[in-house]
Amino acid sequence: MSKIAAVEVFPTAIGMKDVFTIGTGFVGDAASAGHHIFVKITTDDGYIGWGEQRALPSWSYETVESMTSTIQHHIAPLLLGQNPLHLNKIHDEMYQALKPAVSNGHPFAKAAVDIALHDMRARILGVPLHILFGGKRHDTLPLCYALSIDTPEIMGLKAKALSPCGCFKVKVAGEPGADEERLRAVHEAMPDATLWIDANQSYVPSKAVELLERVADLRQIYCMEQPVASQDWFGMKRVRDNASIPIAIDEGCFTSFDLAKIARLECADAVVLKVCKSGGLMECLKSVHVAEAHSLEMLGSGLTEAGIGFIASVHLFATLDLVLPAELNAPAFLATLAVSGVVIREHQVIVPDAPGLGVTPDEDYIREHRLIPN
Repeated sequence: MSKIAAVEVFPTAIGMKDVFTIGTGFVGDAASAGHHIFVKITTDDGYIGWGEQRALPSWSYETVESMTSTIQHHIAPLLLGQNPLHLNKIHDEMYQALKPAVSNGHPFAKAAVDIALHDMRARILGVPLHILFGGKRHDTLPLCYALSIDTPEIMGLKAKALSPCGCFKVKVAGEPGADEERLRAVHEAMPDATLWIDANQSYVPSKAVELLERVADLRQIYCMEQPVASQDWFGMKRVRDNASIPIAIDEGCFTSFDLAKIARLECADAVVLKVCKSGGLMECLKSVHVAEAHSLEMLGSGLTEAGIGFIASVHLFATLDLVLPAELNAPAFLATLAVSGVVIREHQVIVPDAPGLGVTPDEDYIREHRLIPN
């Protein structure tokens, strides 16, 4: 029986090919590399599993330094000697060592490890990762791309350049007048596209309602995501009570426990599923069950992870019925996915059927671009 023999962590710089700014601030551009964590887990009989997540402390509190040290000093020792197929036991031990008190306890670090364990388990069983979740419902996964906050003209041009993409997450900045212009410019550039507003916490409730009133004639707008501060669930409810479109929660909902509370408070119509904030695939699936039980619509998203994190989300989302194309931004913003085997045709990802994640990491790139945390 396979036993985990080694856990390696690679903090890695991956360049961006375009500027990306959201409601909480600057994400990156061509002059600044993003910080990613890659995890490689190896068994004593030669099986390998890979995981990855991106550090973005302006969105959530984990840094590349904290993720590296958390995995190296607190998670890796728990994994050594374990049977990788016994995921429940491993998760129990991780959550005992890193308690989900207040938050869900270093979710990005846990997510990178969890993806690697799922990759390894699927490889040992000789099945694609989606089989571990009951199998894919769809052979392809359509993508939605985010439009960075910019002038209305540039946002419209960038949307048009991404044709035939038919769904855009339009980032807004908390300014009803300027954001109305941004939304109208994108709509004029791509009149048939579905628009998904994402405020990234940049609004107060009254101003969010004002924006929705200003653009009420744009029937292509499907929903508004996280209009107010992450902890302001009552502000979410105020917006939802006065909105004519679905209101989705993201930064205000990390765990299945959060989502149960949100359902009871009736402050959202939909939830944005992210593997990173959930603490991995296994925990994200728990939120799926809560959402289904409470008739909350499901949206799929990521945090501009590279190819490993990207394709892990593809496997999970292909087993679900999302209400919009999945907003996974790596192909639009990253200079490289640091993997081979990802196939995208006209903004639709082919769901892999090879064992595990079904992609091959570019280990040379990962090692050559290693960051040395301070």
